[in-house]
Parts: sequence; structure tokens; C-alpha cells
Amino acid sequence: MPHNNITSACIVCNQLRASGGSRRRPARRRRNARGRFHVRCVPRRVFLVALILIALCGCGLQDWFALLSCPADLPPAPQADDSLPPEFTRVSVPSSPEGGLPFPYNHTASIVEASNGVLLVAWGAGSYELAPDTRIVASRRAAGSSQWSAPVTLADKPGFADANCVLFLDDVGMLHLYYVEMFGDNFCLGRTMQIDSTDAGATWSTPRPLLDAFCILLRNRPIITAGGIWILPAYEQAVYQSQFWRSADRGASWQPSGKLFSVPLNLQPAVAQLADGSLFALLRNGSKTGTLLDARGDACGIAWAVRERDDLPNPNSGVELIRLLTGELLAFYNDSATQRTPLVAALSTDGGESWSSPKIIADGPPQRSYPSAIQSADGRIHVVYSANLTHIEHVTFTRAWLLQP
Repeated sequence: MPHNNITSACIVCNQLRASGGSRRRPARRRRNARGRFHVRCVPRRVFLVALILIALCGCGLQDWFALLSCPADLPPAPQADDSLPPEFTRVSVPSSPEGGLPFPYNHTASIVEASNGVLLVAWGAGSYELAPDTRIVASRRAAGSSQWSAPVTLADKPGFADANCVLFLDDVGMLHLYYVEMFGDNFCLGRTMQIDSTDAGATWSTPRPLLDAFCILLRNRPIITAGGIWILPAYEQAVYQSQFWRSADRGASWQPSGKLFSVPLNLQPAVAQLADGSLFALLRNGSKTGTLLDARGDACGIAWAVRERDDLPNPNSGVELIRLLTGELLAFYNDSATQRTPLVAALSTDGGESWSSPKIIADGPPQRSYPSAIQSADGRIHVVYSANLTHIEHVTFTRAWLLQP
């Protein structure tokens, strides 16, 4: 299986480039003619090489200490549960879109299962992308029901767009909605915000800032590692470089990794933790070369290596990645170098090194794109996506259906 263009081998947190101490050049001691020690400077060439390595790697001491303390392996995954028969269903969100969608533009959906079994889908809805009336809306499906409710507004800054929402259930059952609040007419003129819910999305807190950075956008949800670290995939819109923000205090504060420099460019990462504790991500290609990229990182999301995947076509469109209860990875992407259709799913049993033949879950012009997926507590797999940017569709299937020829 061809995996080309290893483009980044040492990406670490560049926000801590200086770890304190003197500005003087490193020195070494040497005896003079009288047997006394005096200080002699390290040769300029050695000093410059050291500076270059530090600059390339962004080697703050805090990062290296965090890296050394990263927990390792995950507990063994359970054996594959094939008790669920092959199933596949597709519905619209909401269930009656012709009467329940107040805006013509509906895009960038995110799905989550609350602790009580309620499914919640949130997305951006407005007159068009980044229109001043674009807001974050959500639809609910009660446990045991097949009906999606009419959408309600969760976030709306008057006169400006709200976009790129991400739903996330943490390890104590609290729901979080992360999104971008705009204060201008392009994605760099915005900041990430969050609201929280302790009642399965029935009510939400007042919005507050999430990340202390501008021009940083989100597309896919964070994960919680085996060591309890939250890893939030993000990217800088201005330069198309992915970045992973990590929190050791359950989202109270966040520290960024270094940006993932690569050729082709990369953005909108989706991340999962592997059985050995390391992290694996799939990334959208920002250079329109018709492929996906992947990245491998340490258990704390500090150091990353990026490569292009010639075996995974993609038309510069969103990608999703989840880790199943069996430990397998499941990817969702557009299996085309030029079109945002079809939308397919592919399974990996070896930590992302190879992938099964893609299986179509949605097709039809002009596009079925920007997937968001979960595996619910009952073992079923749910994915929502944009259909022609006009409405949201929800597909449910089982692992047994995925494995059918």
C-alpha cells in the first residue's frame, strides 16, 4: 500500500519556544596554560545547528516533560460483537425537512449520543455560508424513537454568522457544543466558543470563549485519551495547518501543539487513539491534489508526523474518523479526487496502515459531504452529513452491514 511524502517528523508545541534561562551562548570549560579553568564558547556552527533544531521542533521543556509522562496502552478492546444483524437506514433531519427547515443553507452537522440515549444533531443554518443570519441549530431524537424534532436555535450572534459546530459528550455525561462565532465576513475573523448542557441538551449555558486564539477553527470532536487528556483537533484557516489542543483539566484550559506543516497543506483533522496509546489522525488535503493525509502522534498529542495517502482519494472535503468498540478504526470520506460524492465508509484493523474497500453510504450529485459519526451504546453506527448543502441526512448501520460484500 503506497504511503508517500512524509512531510513532518518533529512537530511539537511551538507556543513554548523559550523555556527560560540566560541569553548567553552555551559554553564549555577548558584548562589554560596555568592549569586554571576558563570558559570557551561552543563553535558557532554547533550553536547554530542547535538553534535550528530547537526552532524546528519548538522544544519547550514543559512539552518534553508532558511527553515523557504520557500514559501508554489502552485496555484491550472487546471482541467484535456480531449479534446485531445487517441493518441500514437513512432519514432526513428533521424528519419533515420541508416544514422544519427555516433556511435554505444547512451544513457542517455534528452528532452525539447523550447519556440518556437521546441523539442530538447540531449544524449551521442560514441564507448561505457565513450569512449574517447563520446560526447553530439542533434537532433531537428521543431514545427508542425514529423521529427527529424540528430544529431549535442553540447559538446566534445577531448580525454575524455562527459556524463549524462540534458536539462532544465528556466522561461525566456533560454535553458540550463548540463552535465559531464570527465578527467579520471570513473565517479568520472569528473565535471559538462553547456552551454546555447537563440535561442531555434540553437547556444550555451562556456562551463563553473556548480557545485563546483567533483564526483557529474546528470541524471534528475531541477525544478523551486513556490517560484522561482531552485532545481537540483544530486548524488555522489562514495557512491551512492542523493543530491539536490538549487539556489536562477537563477543558478548563487548553495548550496547543505545534502546527502540522506539510506539503500538500492540511486542515480539519479527525483523531482517534490506538491500542498502543498513540494517536492517529486523518486530515483533509488543502492543496487539491486529490488525496487524504494522515498523521501519527504521541499519546499526549505533542509530536506528530504527517504523510500523504495516495490510496485514499478525497476532493478537498471533510473527513471523519472514529474508534469502534472493537478497537477498529472507521473512516468516512468522499471517495473521489474531484467530487464530493459518493460518501463512503472504510474499516481499518491495523491502526490506519491499510483500509478496507470503501462502502458507499450516500451518493448522488452534486454532493454528500462533511460526515460526523458516532457509535451508540447499542453498537449501531450513526453518521450525519450535508446533502447538497440544503438539508441534513442521518444514516444508521451496523458493523455486520459494513462487512457484507
